[in-house]
Amino acid sequence: MSFNFINQVEGNYQHSVKVVSSIEDIGEMEFTALTIDKTFYVSRPWLLTIERLRGKDTAYVVTRNSKGNLLGVLPMYWGMPSVRGYYDPFNRFLLPSKGNFIENDWLPTFIVGSRAAYSCELLLDNNIEDNERNFVLKNMLNTANIFSKTCNAVSTSALYITEKGRKQLETVITDKDNFFVCGANAIVDITWDKFEDYLASMKGSIRRERKVFSEQGYKIVERKLEDSIDICAKLFAEHEKKYGHTTSPEEEAKELKLLSETANDYSLVLALEKNERIVGCALLFLWGNTIYVRRVGFDLDVTGKSFEYFNLAHYETIRFAIENGYKYIDHGMKTYQAKIKRGARLEILWGMINSDIAPSPFVNPMFVEWNEQRRNAVILGDITFLEGSQFP
Repeated sequence: MSFNFINQVEGNYQHSVKVVSSIEDIGEMEFTALTIDKTFYVSRPWLLTIERLRGKDTAYVVTRNSKGNLLGVLPMYWGMPSVRGYYDPFNRFLLPSKGNFIENDWLPTFIVGSRAAYSCELLLDNNIEDNERNFVLKNMLNTANIFSKTCNAVSTSALYITEKGRKQLETVITDKDNFFVCGANAIVDITWDKFEDYLASMKGSIRRERKVFSEQGYKIVERKLEDSIDICAKLFAEHEKKYGHTTSPEEEAKELKLLSETANDYSLVLALEKNERIVGCALLFLWGNTIYVRRVGFDLDVTGKSFEYFNLAHYETIRFAIENGYKYIDHGMKTYQAKIKRGARLEILWGMINSDIAPSPFVNPMFVEWNEQRRNAVILGDITFLEGSQFP
């Protein structure tokens, strides 16, 4: 696929805009330069993995200046949402608000920015002046809107936008109040000099969990993903089935193999060993100053009585961050109570959706009220609401 547009000109800016079908059509070094200080989930390794997993229905808007320098890249996705439906804005957000929305006004949707892992930021050159950067973003969004018409989409959406991503979008959109709450991201700020300082700052129950775990004779081993695919796949599948999700070690291994091919250098597997056998694992990605906790899995016949989950996914990850100079741990969405109790704060993840047929969801009072309840729940840390069925 190659979808070319005429040069975009404004003042002293002259840019070429093109749509390509693979991130591999963009130079690795020039693309990586756009991802500095961005979330791992818009990095080249991650986006390439998602592209390969999807196999189709993926493209990228690419903007260059007259010298050929890369100024911006906007990933685009279309087609059917995944089974779990987190990127289905109608059934995930509009329908639950009870706002009397019509499905055919909103689906199929065309997604820009990010399509997996619930973290969206925009890839723009930070070394150009603000006016030119805004011009780049505006033209890429306009290009995506034109391209979406070739994909039979009736709406365009950006979902799970971080605070940083929202600020980027606010520079070029007029309806700045039309961001709705998609979810919340749990972040741990690493402010402790030593792991013992972290434990001392926590409640006694946390220290008890650590003590019980330490008495079991477990050993923590650091590995790379490429050396851990089979055992991680087995344990991840077991963990998913515990929570009612249909998967298999073979399906898990497929994704992990693709990730190892693109992101192995940034991977860290914390393996939980007992009697020289791995009975638990946490897959982390190390990107910039942040550790991203991606997946966890356990042998349920062996673990579950000594706080193994909390120790591996939280305490050992915090220990590693402190000892290796990381500033943040990104735990993503869900299980908010457990994360807050262990030192995390919440950041709202935002969404936007525009229909070619229907007006903004914000003209609907029920949607406005529903969204405000969700926003307040994150701000106030309302665990009862956050852990309820209305919140992802």
